[in-house]
Amino acid sequence: MSKDESRKPKLSRRDVLRAMGVGAVTTLTPALTRAAENSTDSRKTEVVVVGAGFAGLTAARELVRSGRKVVVLEARDRVGGRVKAGKLAGHAVDVGGMWVGPTQTRVLEMIKEYGLHTRPQFEQGKDISELNGRRVMAEGEETGMDAETQAEYDRVVKELDRLCATVPPDQPWNTPDAEALDSMTLQDWLDSTTHNKIVRAFLEASMRVDFVAEPYQISFLYCLFYLRSGDNFEMLNGYKGAAQAFLVNETMHEVAMRMATEIKANIVLENPVRAISQDANGVTVSSDKGTWHADYAIVAVPLPLSVRIAYDPPLSPERDALAQHMPMGSVIKYLVAYEKPFWREQGLNGMTWSDLPPSAVICDVSPADGKPGILVGFFEAHNALRWTGKPREERKKVVIERLVEFFGSDAAHPIDYEDQDWPAEVWSRGCYGASMPPGIMTTIGRVIRQPHGRIHWAGTETAARWMGYVDGAIRSGDRAASDVLGAYQQSKTSA
Repeated sequence: MSKDESRKPKLSRRDVLRAMGVGAVTTLTPALTRAAENSTDSRKTEVVVVGAGFAGLTAARELVRSGRKVVVLEARDRVGGRVKAGKLAGHAVDVGGMWVGPTQTRVLEMIKEYGLHTRPQFEQGKDISELNGRRVMAEGEETGMDAETQAEYDRVVKELDRLCATVPPDQPWNTPDAEALDSMTLQDWLDSTTHNKIVRAFLEASMRVDFVAEPYQISFLYCLFYLRSGDNFEMLNGYKGAAQAFLVNETMHEVAMRMATEIKANIVLENPVRAISQDANGVTVSSDKGTWHADYAIVAVPLPLSVRIAYDPPLSPERDALAQHMPMGSVIKYLVAYEKPFWREQGLNGMTWSDLPPSAVICDVSPADGKPGILVGFFEAHNALRWTGKPREERKKVVIERLVEFFGSDAAHPIDYEDQDWPAEVWSRGCYGASMPPGIMTTIGRVIRQPHGRIHWAGTETAARWMGYVDGAIRSGDRAASDVLGAYQQSKTSA
């Protein structure tokens, strides 16, 4: 090191985080953190919740409503986790999770409770399907396949749904023939089930959207469980009456904001948790802004990140291995704004399906009044990994070029562009959720919800219903809060 270099001021950890784009303080921060940081009794509470995504916020809210003292420690500078607010052409948008379906009852209940509103996903007009080198147009959500190909597609989906109906959502490892199903990949099953290239291409693209991972990376048993947790294949991949039926007018992130406001000063942002120790008397949670002592902890962070926390005593080998063997999905979500939804004038609904990069799916998420026109799409799986970390302008260029191919020269002139590079987000490292490769579900999958002493687990990956969705995150928070309240009741009974 030169003499000049030795004189340079050293960057603090906060400086490094700010340079990475994760340290900007939002206007929400002081209202949420000031009391928790300055209060003389803030270092002692009853329950510490790690993570202020929907799972952590739900658990905290339910515990507070039950009269328990709770502190939520969040590494990011915001609440919401993998649901995040953005701005596009002056409008608030979701750059994370945003859709909700009719059977996602928990998130629908929260939307209603907080006085927010939904609108239907726009579908009027023709969509575009581009599969195996062939482009067709069809009405609404129709595939545009010829009769023979459609019949084969229907047969394969019927078999897929038959198999997923055999999966017990709470215990998928007890599915009939579980080990055989867990020994193959989703790609193995598709290849052995149909030789129709168009059907395979369509299903591969659909599954790439569902898991934001490649079909050859995912256990077929895990695929069946995931589909079962959201009813079936058609429910997960449809719009009208299905998982993508509605958008939240005020944004999905606003739901998280309303929850945080209810919890008020019990949230400490920009405060990564580094270690959790426990003994017979309680837990000690060590973070960048201090140490909290509590009776119980709920860890509600993305599963692979949960093992970056040091535990004393250590996690069981099975729990540690499970977290290490469930990688996060890879997705970059983008939104493109135009003065108006010009594609509607062409009789198109803005929906596209394609087996070509960068996106399997694009759709119209314009506001109810159609101003501005907004298209949303995703770099999924290997396409996301190819583009993560690259300059946004480079991603914008490839997206606009693709939109021109679909919608013509009018698509070359957007008024705004926004994207969220989830694999590069340091406290997420991917989105929507984590998935299991072959062999994991039937060997160590059963420990996913098992407490580690006084430490309980939440997060959408731990949900048995709507796993991978906001609704699943909320349900996991419900369960974790219920488990902690049950532990309090049990200790009171045995005292």
